Amino acid sequence: MSLGPLRSAAALLAAVLVGSPLFGLTAAVRGGEASAPLVLRVAPTGDRAPRRDNRFADLPRALAYVAALRRQGEGRAIVVELEPGTHRISAPVRIGPDHAGTAGAPLILRGAADGSSRLVGSVPLAPASLPPRLRARLPASARGAVRAYQLPEALRREFAYRAPRRLRETHPRVTEIFDAGGALRPAQWPNPGPNPGPNPEPNSGWTTVAAAEAGGMAFTLKDAAGLPDLSLERDLWVEGFWRWDWLLETLHVAQVDQRRRRLELDHPPYEGIRDGARMRLVHALGALDEPGEWWRDGESGLLLAWPSPGADDLEVSLAETLIQADGAQHLRIERFRLERARGDLIVVRGGEDIEIRASELAWAAGRAAVFEGVTGGGVSGSTVHDIGASAVRLVGGDRATLRPGGLFVRDTRFTRFSRLSQTQSSAIELDGVGAEASGNLITDAIGYAIYLRGNDHVFRGNEVARLIHGLSDTGAIYAGRDFTARGSVIEDNYVHDIRTVPGMEVKGVYLDDMASGFTIRRNLFVDVQQPVFIGGGNDNTITRNVFVASSPMVALDARGLTWMKPSLNEADSEFRAAFAAMPLDTPPWRMRYPKLAEALTDEPGVARNNQIIDNVSIGSDDLAFTDKAEAGRQIILFNTRLDGSVPNPGDLEALARFTAERGITLRLHPSKMRRDGLPASPFTDARR
Repeated sequence: MSLGPLRSAAALLAAVLVGSPLFGLTAAVRGGEASAPLVLRVAPTGDRAPRRDNRFADLPRALAYVAALRRQGEGRAIVVELEPGTHRISAPVRIGPDHAGTAGAPLILRGAADGSSRLVGSVPLAPASLPPRLRARLPASARGAVRAYQLPEALRREFAYRAPRRLRETHPRVTEIFDAGGALRPAQWPNPGPNPGPNPEPNSGWTTVAAAEAGGMAFTLKDAAGLPDLSLERDLWVEGFWRWDWLLETLHVAQVDQRRRRLELDHPPYEGIRDGARMRLVHALGALDEPGEWWRDGESGLLLAWPSPGADDLEVSLAETLIQADGAQHLRIERFRLERARGDLIVVRGGEDIEIRASELAWAAGRAAVFEGVTGGGVSGSTVHDIGASAVRLVGGDRATLRPGGLFVRDTRFTRFSRLSQTQSSAIELDGVGAEASGNLITDAIGYAIYLRGNDHVFRGNEVARLIHGLSDTGAIYAGRDFTARGSVIEDNYVHDIRTVPGMEVKGVYLDDMASGFTIRRNLFVDVQQPVFIGGGNDNTITRNVFVASSPMVALDARGLTWMKPSLNEADSEFRAAFAAMPLDTPPWRMRYPKLAEALTDEPGVARNNQIIDNVSIGSDDLAFTDKAEAGRQIILFNTRLDGSVPNPGDLEALARFTAERGITLRLHPSKMRRDGLPASPFTDARR
């Protein structure tokens, strides 16, 4: 056996530690790039004979071998293939600069073509005996159905099963329990109704606050019919829309007065509690009364669950993150199923040229994929579903110089995201400069489609439908509170069926709190409650859009002259801080926005110079101006309203005929705007 290029004892030790045979290593380690990639294989968890030539017991060992090869000059592309089956991890798999290849010879992490390679962060739970003291506290209907399980030691030591979710905590740590069908829910009261999905029945699964006490720390329940016994609960939580119907917060209960129906919180919600606020109890043993619910006993470390029929085998999420890439370069993650993290599935920080493609990302309590400070890369051709918070977050480029980061989300299906952090979460979050989201289907969730922050992003050719149901004062496409976040384009999208429950209001595109400098063009809005809403901003362009059964087509207020005026004038306000953070006097900003540096000294509260040009409205009201907004301060030209018997808004071909008969060519190709042809999973599409 020749050691060949193994030139040091350290390299030899690394090869031994990863459990790889040295036989054949001389042929594998080569300088320069070769046409055929080096393929390494990873056995699934539980394989009884994982170690053979270029075959490893787990992914971390395979990656350690990759790093050893790169140190010795291996220049070929390296493919790490996860064999069919389940690959369990309890800690993040780490990838860094020492694994990097080149643009022409990257590192590729690949699963089986049929999607049967699963990288999961959960472990099975062992059955245990149900203690009589806990059984006695269960509802009578549950005592014969609830099973006990032993939690892993790492989870038994935790004080609470979750962390609070307030305004700023966008993706708190949460423990989740799974059966074969997905996540169970902590026992709650009231129970959700017959449609607990993204579009539930109004007020289903909620009770209300009867009276809130001063200080926002305590309240009494209005309706206590069926209220479980809470006197022995030590890990009780409440979630509610405490003040606003755009913010759901989950908070720990400090004390309970069962007789008075009074609950006191550890911390007050944002801006306190209002009488009549929607809320519910979460994680109460006395509320464990339906299949699919569970409760954790912090004293014994037991989990009590009422399994779904035929699903007694349960698992618990243990890994905080599945893949952590720091400073990685030229990395591809493809044909993976990644599931069940307590936090985010994939986190990429720094580095360049990193892409997740043809994969399925699901059942994270946090986010699906996070790219921060990365140059080039993103997510493509994938399916993302059942994510706890925002699904994909992309932050790249440099706002100080307006240098784009080259990040993207393309041709990906998003559904049932924001299932735990239901408000202020989105399918896609773009921050920094110059990111792109195109060709995606975003549907059936309570969160936003996209949250735009920073400059020069593009949201193009997406289908957006059935979002933000049950919320108010929010939008499917959202941006706001930064006067300098300009230059983004929202174009060629099909936005439809965006409505909420009676008494609330939502928007299609919501340029909130002085958002300015956006271009909204060639979009088709069908059955959207308020398709475009400009909240006090200026220099926005709305042109060549079609509005069908969506009223008013554009609404505009001048909130900078009314309730938001203090934020524009107070030196320490969030709005002023965002304005001061940008070097507006430097050449790139002066060239793009020559008057922006003086904007706060030139009637900043006036909504002006918004261009509303060449739009078509069908069965919709045209414009609405409120809060001191003036039509004379805008540029409004060539907008057309078509009257007559409007066809079914969902029949896009009939809609095109309707407009053509009246001399209007849509130029939108509506039949091509549907994205429902994207596969439910990349592995069910025969073209792959």
